[in-house]
Amino acid sequence: MKLRTVQMLRAIAALAVLVCHLHSIESTKAVGTPLISEFWINGAAGVDLFFVISGFIMVWVAGEGPLGPKAASQFLFARIARIYPLWWLFAGAMALYFFATYGQAWDPERIGGGLDEGVTHLVKSVFLLPQAEHPVLGVGWTLVHEMYFYVVFALMVLLVPAKHRLLALLVWGIVVASGAVAGLSDKTAKNFVELAFYPMSIQFLLGALTAYAVKAGWRKLAPFTAVLGLVSLIVVFVTFNFKTGGALVAPFELADPGAFTLGWGRTLMFGIPAALLLHGLVCLELDKGLGRYIPTLAVRIGDWSYALYLCHILVLSAVARIYFPLVGNVEGRVLDNLGFILVAATASILVSWMTYELFEKPVIGWYRKARTRLFGETRPTST
Repeated sequence: MKLRTVQMLRAIAALAVLVCHLHSIESTKAVGTPLISEFWINGAAGVDLFFVISGFIMVWVAGEGPLGPKAASQFLFARIARIYPLWWLFAGAMALYFFATYGQAWDPERIGGGLDEGVTHLVKSVFLLPQAEHPVLGVGWTLVHEMYFYVVFALMVLLVPAKHRLLALLVWGIVVASGAVAGLSDKTAKNFVELAFYPMSIQFLLGALTAYAVKAGWRKLAPFTAVLGLVSLIVVFVTFNFKTGGALVAPFELADPGAFTLGWGRTLMFGIPAALLLHGLVCLELDKGLGRYIPTLAVRIGDWSYALYLCHILVLSAVARIYFPLVGNVEGRVLDNLGFILVAATASILVSWMTYELFEKPVIGWYRKARTRLFGETRPTST
């Protein structure tokens, strides 16, 4: 079954990241003070919500699946088919833009050196491997972490019986946390070691634990966890600062608040409230029928959220390049900026809808047919 509350949260996560990058584009392209202030940089926390949801979904659809190579292969095939085609579509579009603009298929401002460095950057981008710089399409850094988690979970499906997977996930979380505390991670995951011990992986675990709690029937406190999660997210969103940590981090007098914030800070401050909110909403949907009150548009945007996440940078940049020269860019003329925000946001959502209908859904249909040919009739492994 499709959980409408989960789709709504996916929509919120994608729109939050959209607003974050709307601030970036507006402040770069528009004259004067942007309407979307620096406060909305915290929309980057949509990534944290996405990670928690991913951990939840993996356990929800595959946590009790059978042990062995067939189940692990089926799971990994499902995730590859879900992640890579759309990633290649928009990463390829970004590479084509760079080639048309700079004569090389990568950003020369980020990727120094010669042809070898550029080709290596592209290859790692194509396969979502960790590297010092963000992939050719910057938002792909999160997919590097997603694929890492999927590989870990696939190994658990391969090696660990379903009744022991919760314990295995907890052990994995302890290993990640221990490595991070020991200094094996950095501000970003530039290699496989730093990826393996990056603190944000704990957010996948938080989502997985949420799914196990729901499956185990821990639902009586759902209204409380929903309210606590929502209020906590609002408080953190208002007080957090991705550069300095903000009011909740300031009392600890950290030597490098930015490094803490990009790792443990965002992991815990956004991850725990997101997991509480997710738990409460899912339980209320399953037990109280909350799903029927979720607006259909929110569910639809949730369906389009992956496409929206990948396409919005390209769309925002393209709209800015066309809009401001046509409309004008006069300092103090608020309607210019407001018009850009409305046009750019609407265009991003429309492109994500068209991408979902014309590309993503056909790919999903192909995957289902290929899955049947490869593995026979099997239980779903993605949603």
